[in-house]
Amino acid sequence: MVEMAMISPFLVLILLMVIDCGRAAYDYATLAGAAREGARAAITTGNNRPDNNRVIGAAQLNAIGLPLNAGGCVNDSVPASPSMTANTGLVYVGAGAGNTTPNAPAGQAPSAGGTCGPVVPGYAGHYPLTVTIKYNFTPLTPLGSQFFPSGIVMTVTSTMSTEY
Repeated sequence: MVEMAMISPFLVLILLMVIDCGRAAYDYATLAGAAREGARAAITTGNNRPDNNRVIGAAQLNAIGLPLNAGGCVNDSVPASPSMTANTGLVYVGAGAGNTTPNAPAGQAPSAGGTCGPVVPGYAGHYPLTVTIKYNFTPLTPLGSQFFPSGIVMTVTSTMSTEY
C-alpha cells in the first residue's frame, strides 16, 4: 500500500497528460476539417455565390464542440498572435500565400478598406482562397498549464482554387 501511495500521483499525472494530448489531437483534427469545409464553401459557384459569413458559418458548423468566431479583419492577412481567450478560435478568409488579390469569395461585397484592408472578391478565374483558423488550446492538467500558461496557439489552413 505504501508503494501504491507513492506511485499513484505519478500515474494520475500521466493519465491526465494523455487526456490533454488526446484533446489536442481531437481539436487539431476537428479544426483541419472545419478549415477544409470553409475553403470548400468559399469556392462554390452558382447563382448563390458565397460571402464571408457563409464561409465562416461552414467552418463553425464543422468545428463540432469548438467555439469559433470571425477574426477582426477577416480578409486581411492573418496576424501572428491574435488576442484570443482560452479554448476559442478565430476564422480568417483570404488570399493564399504570396497573393494579395483577390482575397474574398465571389459573393462578398468589394470594399476600399478603412481600418481593415481592401476586400477584392474573386469573380472570374482561378484564384487561391485560404481559410485559416487560429485556435488557443489550453491544457487541463496543472503540469501542462505550468509549461503553457497562456495556451498553445494552433494554426490550421486550407487553400482551394476558385473556378468561377
